[in-house]
Amino acid sequence: MRRLLLIAAATFALFSFAAPAAFAVDPNSAACKAEMRAARQKMDDSLRLISGVQNASAAEKCPAYSRSLGIINELRENIARCEQPKARNEAVRDVDDVLDATQTAYEKWCPARPGMVRVRMTEVTHITREKMPKPLAAVHKCDDGAPMYFTNERFDLGRLIVLGCPGIRNPTAAETVARNARAELLQKEQARLYLTRDKDGDDPQRLTFPIFAADGSETTTDMLFADRVNIGDKLDLISSYWEPAKDGVCRVHAVWRVKDGKAALVLWQEATDCAGRPTEFKTVLDRR
Repeated sequence: MRRLLLIAAATFALFSFAAPAAFAVDPNSAACKAEMRAARQKMDDSLRLISGVQNASAAEKCPAYSRSLGIINELRENIARCEQPKARNEAVRDVDDVLDATQTAYEKWCPARPGMVRVRMTEVTHITREKMPKPLAAVHKCDDGAPMYFTNERFDLGRLIVLGCPGIRNPTAAETVARNARAELLQKEQARLYLTRDKDGDDPQRLTFPIFAADGSETTTDMLFADRVNIGDKLDLISSYWEPAKDGVCRVHAVWRVKDGKAALVLWQEATDCAGRPTEFKTVLDRR
């Protein structure tokens, strides 16, 4: 509890002396100045909630921590959108420390009900182009008008947004080799992944992923399979698995580490027998 309060206080101090600003609108717009004033109030509210239950029972701590988590998540968005560029990374990182510490405290004092377990959930929705965040609508051009796969998750110092793309109706042999994916899989919905500053999709950067093609050569793709994207616990790793086009291999498992807007392949594994449980993979590359 003491560590949580110290982290929150340090973040509040950073806020108090950083120049109020904006990103999505303009670093010095009136809208973002107002948003940063509201952010300071949210930090006050969160600190008040946490300190107010420091010596309380678990039954009193749980709703306070839950409300505080909601406030801190909103606060993170305010900073990501409206903090000055030079101060933004440090400010977001500090708020993430508060968020993680609060989540840890919540899980300690508010365990899952008997017979239940907590799992990390990714909220998946399907949206149409008119509901897409505007900055992403300007760069995401592969949809066919049908509702597309959409996720928007905290990742590194921003957000990771996954947007669906139509599958390839009749994949050629060259396409299956280049993507190292079976034709029937390429026909299904795929996805492009964007790093953004906030939930609104500001400053989108499309990720490109190094992979091994079916012939063993090194190549890249800007597509993964929509329902096979996983985020690591430290929020800097992305992993996926799929059925490849490589002869004799039934499944591949790939992990990429994202840094400075670029994805580097750090793990590539292949399985030759997928009938067993669990599937046994042979490691081809490991740079973790």
